Amino acid sequence: MEVVNATHKSIDIFSKVLNNSATWLNSINQPMWKYEDITSEELLKKYSIDDMKLCYENGTLIGVYILQWYDPLFWANLQKNESGIMHKLAVCRESVKKGYGHKLIQSAELICKEHNVKWLRLNCGTFRDRLRNFYEINGFKMVDRVFIDNRDQIRYEKFLNL
Repeated sequence: MEVVNATHKSIDIFSKVLNNSATWLNSINQPMWKYEDITSEELLKKYSIDDMKLCYENGTLIGVYILQWYDPLFWANLQKNESGIMHKLAVCRESVKKGYGHKLIQSAELICKEHNVKWLRLNCGTFRDRLRNFYEINGFKMVDRVFIDNRDQIRYEKFLNL
């Protein structure tokens, strides 16, 4: 798999993957992201473009995610560059049920290891049982339950052997 940083030319593709996932999640009554929050403009206000990853398999886009090295909202107690913090993980709709979610996580783990970072962390809605199960199957351990930004969240972490 090839992982590339988003650029100002590819940010619209990144946003489109999130929008397609949001549409699907809405269709199954599991809304996650508001469309107005995942436009290219809004993403660039909240995240560094270098943290946005586009993942390709044999030249085909299979998914996206954000990998930060500091998150003052959900992980304010951590030092910068102590952990990789994953957000907005989304598999392209035409690539679901093929194991790519697992591969996206593995690619984030590899990037962390390349930066000598021993932890990959994320947060997930408390009542998103399927998503929480997916993260747990992929080796994440629950840290705690928090209420941040009017959201009921579970924080997860995974230790990475360097």
